[in-house]
Amino acid sequence: MSDFASLAHPKKAAEMGNTPTTIAPRGPNLFKWGESVPFERLQAVQSLEIQGASLTLTCQTRTFVNATTWTHETSMHQFNEDKDSERGLANLEITFWSDEVFRIRFGRDPFPTQSPSFPPKESRMLVGEPDSQVQCALEEVPGGWVVRSRSVELHIEREPLLLWASDREGHIYWQQKRNDLFTSDIFDISITRSGSRTGCFESFSLDGQEEIFGLGERFDGVPRTGRVVDFWNKDAIGTSNRRTYINVPFFFSTRGYGLFLNSSARTEWEIGTLEAFTLGFAIEDEIMDYFIIYGPRPADILYRYHTLTSFAPVPPVWSFGLWMSRCSYLNWDMVHEVADGLRQGGIPADVLHIDFWFDEDMNCDLRFSQKNYPEPEKHIRQLREQGFHLSLWQWNYVPPKAKNLNYAEGLAKGYFAKSRDGGLFAHPPEAKGVWVNDAIIDFSNPAAAEWYAAQIRNLIRLGVGTIKTDFGEGIPEDAVYQNIDGKKFHNLYPLPYNAAIARAIHDVSGEWIVWARSGTAGSQRFPVQWGGDSQCSFGGLAGTLRAALAVGLSGIPFFSHDIGGFIGRPEPELYVRWAQFGLFSSHSRCHGVNPREPWTFGEEACDIFKQYDMLRYRLLPYIYDQARKCSTRALPMVRALVIEYPEDRNVWHIQDQYLFGDAFLVAPVLRPGAEAQTRILYLPAGIWIDYWTKKAIHSHGEWIERPIDLRTMPIYVKAGSILPYGEARLSTGNRVGPITELEIYAGADSRLDYDDGEKSFAAVWQGSKLDLRGLPPSTRVTRINLNT
Repeated sequence: MSDFASLAHPKKAAEMGNTPTTIAPRGPNLFKWGESVPFERLQAVQSLEIQGASLTLTCQTRTFVNATTWTHETSMHQFNEDKDSERGLANLEITFWSDEVFRIRFGRDPFPTQSPSFPPKESRMLVGEPDSQVQCALEEVPGGWVVRSRSVELHIEREPLLLWASDREGHIYWQQKRNDLFTSDIFDISITRSGSRTGCFESFSLDGQEEIFGLGERFDGVPRTGRVVDFWNKDAIGTSNRRTYINVPFFFSTRGYGLFLNSSARTEWEIGTLEAFTLGFAIEDEIMDYFIIYGPRPADILYRYHTLTSFAPVPPVWSFGLWMSRCSYLNWDMVHEVADGLRQGGIPADVLHIDFWFDEDMNCDLRFSQKNYPEPEKHIRQLREQGFHLSLWQWNYVPPKAKNLNYAEGLAKGYFAKSRDGGLFAHPPEAKGVWVNDAIIDFSNPAAAEWYAAQIRNLIRLGVGTIKTDFGEGIPEDAVYQNIDGKKFHNLYPLPYNAAIARAIHDVSGEWIVWARSGTAGSQRFPVQWGGDSQCSFGGLAGTLRAALAVGLSGIPFFSHDIGGFIGRPEPELYVRWAQFGLFSSHSRCHGVNPREPWTFGEEACDIFKQYDMLRYRLLPYIYDQARKCSTRALPMVRALVIEYPEDRNVWHIQDQYLFGDAFLVAPVLRPGAEAQTRILYLPAGIWIDYWTKKAIHSHGEWIERPIDLRTMPIYVKAGSILPYGEARLSTGNRVGPITELEIYAGADSRLDYDDGEKSFAAVWQGSKLDLRGLPPSTRVTRINLNT
């Protein structure tokens, strides 16, 4: 007998690829599709106590059995009350963390009062602390209670238990949803158990016209309502599917609230899929723990989400230059050849990356190959003298090779994931891949994390700039880890993995910079994330843009991708279109399985690449100033229009254009020229100036069609913007450098409050006069005419 009450429903098991007589579904599907699974639904408030900003509710529960029923040829599940079971009790706790944010926890058992030993704070999703000054007032009203903070009102209905929240003017922005039918399409607030496994379910009301954004990096579409969510970190292998490297248990609604689910356990989401007006989510865990965040604007929600999971540090200036890479340069001669090619070709770049720098491909031992990469300190110094930082690949697996000293040491000291019998974890025989025999570094083991971090620190002392933290999304949940269950570690693993390496780099260089593939809530603390292995196609380019928008809507401001795509060899046209988007991303890297240097794609492609690359370097003052603002304001550099224009419903489903910081609206070209010689794009209400032609458009919120050629990616500047430019150069030298020009797109009032950490100034244009403080009088000033 499995830990199902009875084995999985055959039809559902078949749909999930399971054999119904031998395999039970993983995660909450066990409870949703299992046979005769009891759900204890929180039904009524028995008692309520308030202490400070926290309320403790004891709730009566009623048991409903979720079981199969049939009508003609259709099978379904439905809830039937178990009238023979005794009514139970469950605990529900509500804590106001600030005037706009409250936390809800429920479960059978008392909630822990102390944090677990693992993860340590730097590796947790939740790192913020409640506001000690928040004050709440409780009022008993007919049928329940109202809790008021300075910003919101939380309403508690006694029976049936129902929670909903409004602003102080009475506008409801969030409400639980209760099941009012017999079908199990709505899994409302409840706790369930099957054998040794426990799950918690919750449902919110959708109003039928709201949209949901977030939940991490998503290649299949940015808005989430009505879409299936695969919420298990995976190697995506392409950017046109539901798989993702970065699942973030955070979303926000256009109704004006956000949700942060403080759990790394297996999670499932049903956003208008099982029932049109219901947002349901579930975890396989004993306690449900989530935060409701009032905005009402998306920018406010993102900021308050960051107060819970922390803000992103600003990466170093050099990281905002161009990264050049391929999979892989084979020796120092190739690296220097590329470095010389970039400098001789007048192509600005700051970083060179090497994937395989050890004796054997994929056998990462954190030691330079003496054959292909001898005297690393000398060569790294030479590259630095040319203005290049070095980035190195590694991953979280250690192959069992005799030459790999880390394998013997890690095995002897117990630094790797184990099997149930205490030996080294082994994948099942049917598993395939280059990694199946490799040991997995157990980053839940503090000694293992420090052992690995010490080796990273040695590389940084040698002169290495940063580390590519590849993989991390595929650790087996069935392995045994020292301080956490594998089912809760799988999606969380990127945090301690990236934290160990990012902190090791910071310990030596004082800089926050990794090149990370996998992630979760809180990953913004260890920038930069990149989009993994995209396919070389226009579909792969479009999916990558969706991922950039989605991950930004999920609280990660710095995100990049492989210009040209990783899998395959792009045609020159695709390479150019990808480069145009990539050079207007927070970070820009060329990478793939074949050469990605621009001169390998022909003279025209190289010339266009160079034009956009040089423009990026001239715009470095704007980019770095915006990066610092994004860090403090919790906004993404590649910004979906819904963040700035949530009241304009036209932008809710736009996923092929974006704002690059505050000033630019960018519309990448996502189709080959043989199919489209124009680009249709949307301009929100306001005055927008074509960056290339300087023609102004007074938009009332409308679609335009713009002619394009290969050299042109449509870019528009918002009226009122002041763009700072620096000097043309081939390397940042890890400095923003002097500002040589201001370009004023003058609206009624234009203002730039600039701060790059070294210099700050304010530039204000009023009427026809520029008030400029903090820049030398030699700074060139160009005013753009806003006449159409």
